[in-house]
Formats: sequence, structure tokens, C-alpha cells
Amino acid sequence: MPKDIKEQFNQNAELYDSQRRLIIPCLDELYNIMAEQAHSDLLRPKILDLGAGTGLLTKHIFDRYGNAEFTLVDLSEEMLKIAEERFVDRTNFKYIIGDYIKYDFKGKYDIICSSLSIHHLKHQDIKFLYGKIYQMLNKDGVFLNADQVLGPSQSNEEKYQKNWHEKIDDKSLQEEEKELILERMKLDNPATLDDNLKWLKKIGFVDVDVYYKYYNFVVLYGKRI
Repeated sequence: MPKDIKEQFNQNAELYDSQRRLIIPCLDELYNIMAEQAHSDLLRPKILDLGAGTGLLTKHIFDRYGNAEFTLVDLSEEMLKIAEERFVDRTNFKYIIGDYIKYDFKGKYDIICSSLSIHHLKHQDIKFLYGKIYQMLNKDGVFLNADQVLGPSQSNEEKYQKNWHEKIDDKSLQEEEKELILERMKLDNPATLDDNLKWLKKIGFVDVDVYYKYYNFVVLYGKRI
């Protein structure tokens, strides 16, 4: 990932949690469905959160699997510091500051998840990452991605963007905050929903599905058998 992504998230780490619900109109639905579908029959599943940030998604899954072994990965050390504070004194947590595209993970996982992170990547890197995730999953392991997608046509994309701008205009964001968010959005590079599903299936994931969609926000699912 580019250095400017790390820099922007480091600079805005303290505001990240308070802004999430203001700029993601369906945040609760995204995270609740992710937690519902993050299923394992194991008592202590190994769970990897890619681009974990401040641990917002991990918190939802932790509420369900409190005894799981969690590994949180993020480029931003400032974001992970907040995650560590969120789960302070928990001995079943590990934190990795690094680029999950390049990082050499050891061992395998039962659940791999990501939230609002992968759409920052180049499309060839998204395909590479999906393949890497598949190899890191144990048998019957699942991958869940709550993310943004590009509209299948220019007309669709314009509707997505119109809806998003209307929603954030209804929120209590300061003009300076909006400018920072719009600047950060310039780093986005989402692929279409069809491309994401095609890449997951081609790699070998089964039961590939879309468990939620609200305009450009989706929850994608795939399983390794």
C-alpha cells in the first residue's frame, strides 16, 4: 500500500471511530452481518483481521468469540495503538504493524476478515491478496470482506455517489472534516462487485456470496473446503 495511505490514517487515528458512523451510513448492518457470518465450530478459532484499524470490526467478532486467538494487522501504528487500548489486558490478542500484502504470515487461520480496507489496493493486488488469504485458511475456514465496490456502470456509480453525499450532508460533520474525508477518498480504488466475485471463485473459494449490499457497500463471503 502507498505510504500516503499510512500517513493519512496515522494523522486521523483519533477521529476515526467517531467519524465511522457519520460517513458509513450502514455501518451497524455491515459489522453485525460480518459478526453473524464469522462462524466457526471451534472453541478457540484463530481469527485474522486485515486492515484492522482501531479494532471496530474485531470488537463485534470478539463479542461472539471471546476466547478466540485474534491477530490484528494494520499499516498505521497509531490506529493499532487505539485497538490495543480497546482490548487492554486481553492475552489472546496479537498486533502486527505492516502491509498485509507483503507480510509473511506464519500458520493458518479459521476466519480471515477485513473491513473497508481492501478497496485501497490496486486490482492486481486485490487478486493476489485473495489468493494469499485462500492459502492462509484452514479447511472449512471462511473469508469475510466488508468493503466498497464500484458501480457496474457509470450511471450506477453516479447513483452510489449521490446517495453517499446526501447521507453525509445529513450528518453532523464539520466542513473541515468533510474535506479531510474527501481527500482520503482519493486513495480509493474499488473494483466492481462482479469482478470481486469472479476473482474469489477463480481462486477456489466456494459458497461465494454477497450477504449484504447497500449501494456501494457490501459484505462478501467465501469458504475454503
